[in-house]
Amino acid sequence: MKTYIKYSCTWALAIVLLSSVSSCKKDSNTQQTAASDKAKISTAIDAATALYTSSTEGKRAGFYAVGSRADLKKAIDLATATKNATQYSQREVDNASDNLNRAIAAFKSRQIQDVSSDNLIAKWDFTGNANDVSGHAHNGVLMTGYINSTTDGNTLPQLVADRYNAANSAFDFANGANIEIPYTTDLNPKEFTITMWVKRRETNSDNYMFSLNTYNGFKFQLQGANFLFLTLHVSDGYRDVDSNPGVVPQDVWTYVAVSYVNGTMKFYVNDKLVKTVAVTGTPVTLDSPVNLVIGQSLPKSLKGQSYFRGAMDDIRYYNRALTDAEALSIYTIEQP
Repeated sequence: MKTYIKYSCTWALAIVLLSSVSSCKKDSNTQQTAASDKAKISTAIDAATALYTSSTEGKRAGFYAVGSRADLKKAIDLATATKNATQYSQREVDNASDNLNRAIAAFKSRQIQDVSSDNLIAKWDFTGNANDVSGHAHNGVLMTGYINSTTDGNTLPQLVADRYNAANSAFDFANGANIEIPYTTDLNPKEFTITMWVKRRETNSDNYMFSLNTYNGFKFQLQGANFLFLTLHVSDGYRDVDSNPGVVPQDVWTYVAVSYVNGTMKFYVNDKLVKTVAVTGTPVTLDSPVNLVIGQSLPKSLKGQSYFRGAMDDIRYYNRALTDAEALSIYTIEQP
């Protein structure tokens, strides 16, 4: 009798467990295949489609960068496929809607903007010389520079072909060669954007491109892993940030940019915003004038020894942080 009761109880328990598992599976399947609310994703698809249909690619203000419409269309197709399918949960449908909205925002950032010259401190296009073409007279002076604490490299920046293969339209830097720009207070703004085209020749941890008294003001360089790197002296200390994962390739003309406003630092490589970092602090004003230097860490009088190896061209310097659309518009307008 005890044996019978034992086995009866065992079978009863097994039936209960099987019933529970079956019930759970049924509930799970019901939850997964339940009809999803697709109003949100439908709205996003309609907005993206209208934007795609009305857009035009090109290099003029109001147009969108070449290739950007294909990226948006791909996002629209993915969202549409998710909407039309029946196997996705509400969470998956909502995620697809959010992804499409992000694609819309990215597409809008690729619309070419007229970048106002009102905030342009200087522009050096290096067409035959190092003069500032912004009209603000921040003309550069070609200088030799130090390669160590005692040795002058005895090499001036050399005019070379630019990314369009136009002769004498960019400068090559080697052996400490640099360009000095006499200091004025407008070269020391509280927010800024620097854009330029670079063609690095080698990997070096001290590939200085643009410097105002190095870490006492700011320095924009390439470091050992070929990430962009900005050091900024602010009211309460120093900020060091790199562009990881945005890498600058070797022997290729590459558009690079950095912007800073109290709260945000951004890095761009070619047509991509590669990094945004929350950084706070107001840039300091130098205690005493130090010349701005292109291609070296410090002016020759201070024996800078950290120098750029490669070519640079079309450097712009603004006294505000450009929007993503503005920074990427410069790339679109200036690319070959």
